[in-house]
Amino acid sequence: MLKIREKALCSCFFQFFILSGLLTSLLLAQCFAAGKTTMKSEASPVWQQWQTVGHSTLTWGFWTIYDAQLKTPSGLYRADQPFSSEMALLIDYRRRISKKSLLSATDEQWLHLGVSLENRQRWIRTLGQIWPNVRKGDRLVFVLTGSGGRFYFDDEMIGRIDDLLLARSFIDIWLSESTAYPRLRRQLIGQR
Repeated sequence: MLKIREKALCSCFFQFFILSGLLTSLLLAQCFAAGKTTMKSEASPVWQQWQTVGHSTLTWGFWTIYDAQLKTPSGLYRADQPFSSEMALLIDYRRRISKKSLLSATDEQWLHLGVSLENRQRWIRTLGQIWPNVRKGDRLVFVLTGSGGRFYFDDEMIGRIDDLLLARSFIDIWLSESTAYPRLRRQLIGQR
């Protein structure tokens, strides 16, 4: 009787072992398939295929702050119709900058462009919820669309702007004719 129970118990363990192995294999296969699907759905952002209009480097004294480039789907920028096309501004940082310093510099540039205090304060709060601190080698990308814009940190989207005036005012820091950096603007829009 004891031997029959041992055989039955052994048989149950064997069946359990086989069943566990099959379930584990199925779960692993499902996880692998889900991972592949996720990878496919995370295709590279469309702006990566756009053509470069121009590029420039911002320096301050002896320090290089960042390299910037402007991209559009066609590789062209129309100064007479600055918002006629989607565009991406890519900023590759060459030094560490805190989020607080980025926000302060943005506020100063908007002040230079004549943006109202009310808008500046509201927009700085919005950007403060999106932007990280940056280190040397980090890339911050802003993509201007017809309805607002998106921010990417390296290749990952970190925030969306649904306020078209904010989005255009942000890109104006570099592309407005009234920018504090006219040489940088000329280089970005391809007017060396």
